[in-house]
Amino acid sequence: MNRPDVNEVNFKIDKVRKYLEANNYDAMIIGRQDNFAWITDGGDNRVIISTEYGFGVIVVTKDKKYLVAQVMDGSRIMEDELAGLDFEYVPLRWYEQSREEKAVELVMGGRIISDMPIKGTEFLPREFFKLQYPLTQKEIEKLRWLGAKTEEIIAKVAAEVRPGMTEYEVAAMFLYEYGRYNIYQDVLLIGSDERISKYRHPNPSDKKIDKYVLLHPAVKKWGLHANVTRLVYFGDRVPAEISTKYDAVSTIEAAVISMCTTGTRFSDILDEQKRLYKELGFEEEWRYHYQGGVTGYVVGDASLCLNPENVVLPNQAYDWFITITGVKVEELTIGNGSSQEVVSVSGNWPVKEYNYKDKKISLPDILLK
Repeated sequence: MNRPDVNEVNFKIDKVRKYLEANNYDAMIIGRQDNFAWITDGGDNRVIISTEYGFGVIVVTKDKKYLVAQVMDGSRIMEDELAGLDFEYVPLRWYEQSREEKAVELVMGGRIISDMPIKGTEFLPREFFKLQYPLTQKEIEKLRWLGAKTEEIIAKVAAEVRPGMTEYEVAAMFLYEYGRYNIYQDVLLIGSDERISKYRHPNPSDKKIDKYVLLHPAVKKWGLHANVTRLVYFGDRVPAEISTKYDAVSTIEAAVISMCTTGTRFSDILDEQKRLYKELGFEEEWRYHYQGGVTGYVVGDASLCLNPENVVLPNQAYDWFITITGVKVEELTIGNGSSQEVVSVSGNWPVKEYNYKDKKISLPDILLK
């Protein structure tokens, strides 16, 4: 059950209404699970996990706020997710009109922006993502908790992983451990040995682990995401080929984290990544995987670096996923002005310090077992 903070929700409702006023809209319709979580302080309108749209639709006008839902969902959402928030509940029977049609009808012909493609509205999903930044202090505290919990769970699973286990067995451990905290997994990659080099996204298989394993849970709680990758090697030492590549991706990771200062262009961060890939001897590797970007209520938006108008904002969270064939580094970080915090590095994993210009960043090392 989510217990929303009334002040947090009112702040966001006010932010929406200012947006409506500034852009000459009469209402906003919110139906995506991520946007619903944002405006309700972590609320959940989900029934079907695998769809981006929920089963409760919020309508915000200049002086009203509604929840439109079918009767089998509405009472739960009102009581579990919207308690004390003064939303007007608009119930529907399953054989009546759709939630989306009713949401539009409530606005009575006004100009509407929506995060769902609905007739009679302007479907502009990226506008909703922009409203989510800068993150509030409460959201930052949630991300700190989630980052630390993610490392704790990865370390616990890594301690139990051993050669001869299948990747499926490792995936099952993650599902159980995160499930204990009501943390959902949007992505779960478990790859071992040659599959780490063969695939950038190794979904778990029935292959048995021999020497080397990649662990990547991308998880969500309160609508907020933590996407973290760790590597484990079994033996007396990590082979030089792997360690050299891992130092390279960690050097690039430290650089891009250090560059996340307010006003920096994301395209400049990408240019520096390309320069470092080349300098470190892996010039073409940036082409084979997204290079990362902001996270938060979106799993990860790697497209910002393609437009030079996009700049780093204060209080943003980042998911920089740096890969070279056979290795990967990825941590949850938060930037605030000129400082950066790697919140998924919390003392449960061996680290190594990397320097970029005048900044020092501690990042996880490959765990040797």
